[in-house]
Amino acid sequence: MVKSKGGLGRGLGALLPDFDEPTNSIENDGQAIAQLPLEKIMVNPDQPRKHFDEDQMADLIDSVKEHGILQPIIVAPRDNNYIIVAGERRYRAAKEVGLTILPAIIKELDDEQIFELALIENVQRANLNPIEEARGYKRLIDHFGYSAELLAKRMGKSRPQISNTLRLLSLPDEVLAFVEDERLSVGHVRPLIALNDTQWQIEFAHEIFQNDLSVREVEAMISNIREQGGKISTEQMLFQAEKPKMTISHDLLSLQEQLKNRLQTKVKIKQSETKGKIEIEFYGDDDLKRVIDALGGEFY
Repeated sequence: MVKSKGGLGRGLGALLPDFDEPTNSIENDGQAIAQLPLEKIMVNPDQPRKHFDEDQMADLIDSVKEHGILQPIIVAPRDNNYIIVAGERRYRAAKEVGLTILPAIIKELDDEQIFELALIENVQRANLNPIEEARGYKRLIDHFGYSAELLAKRMGKSRPQISNTLRLLSLPDEVLAFVEDERLSVGHVRPLIALNDTQWQIEFAHEIFQNDLSVREVEAMISNIREQGGKISTEQMLFQAEKPKMTISHDLLSLQEQLKNRLQTKVKIKQSETKGKIEIEFYGDDDLKRVIDALGGEFY
């Protein structure tokens, strides 16, 4: 049985308030915000989040350079040091900028509470990719004895949502890497679970990526296989003939990197023998206008 988590039961907001006041204020149940030497702060080796978006980190570093750290991180005492519970991105940015002091709220938490709070924080702020989220759930089940019902309650999600996320881990690591690297979406790989064959799951993942298949095309492909009793043959790799494989030359890779640096967003160039396309990401209307301005256009 999982023991009570004490203060965690009050929800993430109780431990991660919004800080609009100066960093020498008193917040969080009257607890002072400490000014800790950066050298005394350690990253959490069990942090659920392993991937940090380079562009977002660059923006945060620029912000810290100009404004400093506006929101304290959450830490827990460990062996005369402090381990990060929430706020590793701010810690990384402060270290990159060269700050020596970091505002922090100190919480007395055990390892289970630290992991749960770190997972909740990342899930609520949509900082985790789906594979990191699934691995975090599995750790709470395997190492801390959570039931599916308790996990759903703690994460603020339905039990089917938790179960569907966990099912992703039945796919081989090579397929999961496509999602972690943002080459494929969860929608692309989830239908592959039905294949129940590791080698075919890997083969189809490469097929989906190389031929730039849509989620709908993948679902139709797997549905066709299931209708035939789950039997797979090489003839069912049907999209190779219909869609030429997209490749990219060294010159285009260089151009892709130049566009990424100029536009300060993700850029992907794809090219086949007969056609190509450029994908440019933007985040909202203001960011779209910024990208268009960087391209030298006036389309609004």
